[in-house]
Amino acid sequence: MQFFQTQDLDKIEKDLKSENGLNNKSALYFLINHILTQHQRYEENYSLIMFECKVGENVDSKCSELNQKRLDGLVADKLRSICRKSDVLFHCSDGFFCILTRVFEGDDTIMFCKKIDKNLSSLNYDDDCKINLDLKFGITFSKDKDTVESFSQRAFEALKKAKGVSEKVIVKV
Repeated sequence: MQFFQTQDLDKIEKDLKSENGLNNKSALYFLINHILTQHQRYEENYSLIMFECKVGENVDSKCSELNQKRLDGLVADKLRSICRKSDVLFHCSDGFFCILTRVFEGDDTIMFCKKIDKNLSSLNYDDDCKINLDLKFGITFSKDKDTVESFSQRAFEALKKAKGVSEKVIVKV
């Protein structure tokens, strides 16, 4: 008999995954808690990237059938295709995405955001429907004595700041 039964796996899937297959906000909390422990113990550095893709706010399209749920699915599919297996992807709410990634150099994370921006800017719903995204990114890096809340709040504040300025990527240390 397997230790994890089908009903266990179904519950885990339901509790920790969003409908588009990415991890949800609950999973984000638990994984941030884990990576902060890794940071304290082994001095492994992580970054948290946040960005939004909201229909009617920073997403423009002439397609009347494009709604937030469909857009979130398209973004999730594109992220899965361009991110490394070691990057952990999250869909926290409508149009709100996060990525937890190991950091080797600080500039690597900024270059990674530019790669995401470039790939998502060419997103299409179908052959006749072009989607224009004006993405802004908030980034932070793990620090000693971080809590789940302080780590995520810094990235969120960086994203809020990025929305108000012309820069695409804001880093809050």
